[in-house]
Amino acid sequence: MTRVHVTQTVAALRSNRDLAPLVKKGDLAVVGAYYSLDTGRVEVLSGAPSA
Repeated sequence: MTRVHVTQTVAALRSNRDLAPLVKKGDLAVVGAYYSLDTGRVEVLSGAPSA
């Protein structure tokens, strides 16, 4: 459920009227990730920037 929420929030931020132009130009990256308290690992769910 948490991963779904993150994915939906990322989509909402990327389509936000103020943020969308910045995302499209590449000036802003919206990255969705899940941090596990059990393992201490971060799982990037979407939008991982390419080096």
